[in-house]
Amino acid sequence: MGIDFGKKEDREGYLQSKLDDLLDGINASYGQALLDELMLRLEATVDDFNKEVDELMGSLKKSSAEKEKLIQQIKAGESPKVETGESDTEEPTSEESRELSEWEKRLEGIS
Repeated sequence: MGIDFGKKEDREGYLQSKLDDLLDGINASYGQALLDELMLRLEATVDDFNKEVDELMGSLKKSSAEKEKLIQQIKAGESPKVETGESDTEEPTSEESRELSEWEKRLEGIS
């Protein structure tokens, strides 16, 4: 008996047969209602899982493409462009330089 888990009907049939075996003892009281609810929940869980996997795969493909682009830029001898939204050519103001110098002096005094 070959089960093709790639087909929804085969998966449902497989689960149905396994659950029927498990529910034989309580089938008279709760069987069908319990089975129906369980099948609905399993389907929702599988759908959620598939959506999350699709999102992760899309994210992975995007990340992989960006890494490949950076590698090609490095191989070509180009400076890789990092997209931070800020200009890379900004010079620190004289106040920032002064603060840095004061901070460096403090560090030298501690050593």
